[in-house]
Amino acid sequence: MSQLFDLSGRTAVITGSSRGIGLGVARALLEEGASVLVHGHDEAETAAALEALRARHPSAPGARPRVAALAGDVTDADLARGLVAEAVRVFGHLDHLVCNAGVDIVKPAVDYLPEEWDHVVAVNLRGAFQPAQAAARHWIAEGSGGSVTMTSSAAGVVGIPMLAPYAASKGGVNQLVRTLAAEWATHAIRVNAIAPGHAAPVMDGVTLPADPASDRRAGMLTPLGRRATVWEIAAPYVFLASPAAWYVTGSVLAVDGGYSAV
Repeated sequence: MSQLFDLSGRTAVITGSSRGIGLGVARALLEEGASVLVHGHDEAETAAALEALRARHPSAPGARPRVAALAGDVTDADLARGLVAEAVRVFGHLDHLVCNAGVDIVKPAVDYLPEEWDHVVAVNLRGAFQPAQAAARHWIAEGSGGSVTMTSSAAGVVGIPMLAPYAASKGGVNQLVRTLAAEWATHAIRVNAIAPGHAAPVMDGVTLPADPASDRRAGMLTPLGRRATVWEIAAPYVFLASPAAWYVTGSVLAVDGGYSAV
């Protein structure tokens, strides 16, 4: 049983991993032995994440690096292909992809501008599909199989005011996961998602008014009574990347403290 979650020798690309939940996922996979390519939109922030992760997970002399990085716009198809190519160049192969990059704009549905809608959906939905497509093309060509985990949200299954484009994009992620899982299963490619609820960090681009009662409200709406820590959200990503989940595909795993159950 001790080998079920061992990721030694495995490699992963994680989009949106220069901060927040994505950085937590990178740390969790590294702790279980994986090598990780981190990605962020901002070059300086991505470089800082790379430096911090390399300091904790140095490579053995003469060995391939445990951590690499590539920054860029996740909505760019060239960047999606580049992430896969860079992982293969640095690590020698690619086993797992986490499509985590995401943005949100919190406001009433009647106030969204077309360009705001397009931006949120492009990053959250197209920005998940394109890296998955690039990874699948690589795995199919190699005949090697692989695994994709996308980041969804409780907002993809529960109506939450002020999140119209975000909720629509995450509902799209859920159905994308099911469709790709069914289509790519014959190539030994698994596709799943994690759907977090209220977590401690907020993603880049989210602006919330100062509200000292927000944590109390999150606790009241969540049966477990509190926000999740980054580590509590990140740990299930390890499961989906590990041998313990080799028969799991097409699943959207709620990691929301029971939020979507009530």
